[in-house]
Amino acid sequence: MSKRQQILASFQEKRMQSEFWINCTLYGCLGIAFLPITLWVAATTNEQSRILHALIVLAMAILVLVFYNGMKVEKPLTLNKSARHALFTAYGLLLLSVVSRKIIPSSAEILFLISSLLAIPAYCFGLASMMLFIFGQGVRRITYTATGTFCAFIFLSILMAPLDWPLRTLAGKWSGIALSALGKTVELGVQGSTATTPPQLILIVNQQPFHVASECNGFGVILTSLLLSVLLAIYRRLGPIDTALNLLSGITLGFVFNTLRILIIVLLAPSTMDHYHLMHEIVGTITYWSCLILTWILLNGPVDNEPRDKPLDPMDAHS
Repeated sequence: MSKRQQILASFQEKRMQSEFWINCTLYGCLGIAFLPITLWVAATTNEQSRILHALIVLAMAILVLVFYNGMKVEKPLTLNKSARHALFTAYGLLLLSVVSRKIIPSSAEILFLISSLLAIPAYCFGLASMMLFIFGQGVRRITYTATGTFCAFIFLSILMAPLDWPLRTLAGKWSGIALSALGKTVELGVQGSTATTPPQLILIVNQQPFHVASECNGFGVILTSLLLSVLLAIYRRLGPIDTALNLLSGITLGFVFNTLRILIIVLLAPSTMDHYHLMHEIVGTITYWSCLILTWILLNGPVDNEPRDKPLDPMDAHS
């Protein structure tokens, strides 16, 4: 019996049971409570192509994990222990977030911000519980990997705006150092900062100006390589030190490949000015996917079928 047929058979069996509809109501209420976050994620991914690409790569990576590790549907549409623990945690964090925002004065900005951000892990625990409810406890490893990485994705998406300019500046400085080492005359400066015009970071190489735009800040490739490192750290159940090394590796690879991308574009520009935008896209695509493939390989992403083992349920560790 296929997974879809298992779920359908379970639904036909449970649809006359009041307990099943009570569970569905609990998830429905949670979905309504988290609707603003869902709408924000949808709007952000629609407005920012870098975030959309990162989310697509994340979904592809999860599918690869499913392909090589498999998914075992066990007693679907049941509020099993793992789903129940995750559901209670989601409601608990959501309640804590709401209550703390009522108690903490808005003048205590840091505490108020922390209490507001509690809704994000609550949202991800809710997603994890729903997946465990639908598919059963046999998908715990994939579920915790996917929702844990998605939680990191939301937090990193929030940081995108404040990190844009610092990352662009760093990308320009790194590229300038590398180009200077190659014998180029390099200047990095800011232009066009007025009341109505946002500032532009300009990299001048041999008197040829290049605008270090938002897409050149490396956030796209850094975000995606960092998410892959988070995903593989959770999937491999790495300890704190190995996880930190994974994250450092993901960030470093993202910075290196973004710098390499800028270098190649600047060096090719004089001979490809008639087709600059096409060259820009080709170089960006090649370096982007090269970075992600190398990150996957270096951080021990599965490239072949792996033996299925019983996943450790962090929610059951102390039960």
